[in-house]
Amino acid sequence: MKTKPNTEQFQAKKDPSSFLESGAADLANQIEKPQQASSESQALTIQTTTKVHREQKIFRLPVDLINQLKRESYERSMKTGSRVTETELVEQALKAYFIDR
Repeated sequence: MKTKPNTEQFQAKKDPSSFLESGAADLANQIEKPQQASSESQALTIQTTTKVHREQKIFRLPVDLINQLKRESYERSMKTGSRVTETELVEQALKAYFIDR
């Protein structure tokens, strides 16, 4: 008869259920690093952390309108040097439509 295998080598360093506490075990394992951030990077962090809740909405649009949207997105991206998405353009257009009403 075989003996029970030794499982000591397979012990987890972290509690497997720690993900329920929002990754507290992962945060405990990280070494605290000094933060040297400029005001620009802090402002960028503030912008990215204050996101509006969004939900997906799917529309069927005419092909010519889709092509114009792609072209405008590309042209604005080239002019500004940063990415301008089609979603941003649609959002701007809808806001302008509903505000001007």
